Amino acid sequence: MIKTVVTTYGEYIGDIEEGADVIRMKNAKMVIQSENGFGFAKGVCVTSVESPEEIIIKKPQVIMVVDTHADIIKAYEDATSVIERV
Repeated sequence: MIKTVVTTYGEYIGDIEEGADVIRMKNAKMVIQSENGFGFAKGVCVTSVESPEEIIIKKPQVIMVVDTHADIIKAYEDATSVIERV
């Protein structure tokens, strides 16, 4: 299920699986902001690989988990799709 997870480090969107102590997020995208609006970073932190398959967030670092707006889910799906547009 696609959710927004706000942590003490940043805001992420991805397909989450909640455990007792951690949140596993597949195809996570970090949300970044600029003067022109917002978008998705290529990685999930400064030194991560581009588009990691899965990240694990410890629950004490989570501020909130919320439903993601439908328009943002569409943008996320476009960003994580393996189908290339021509």
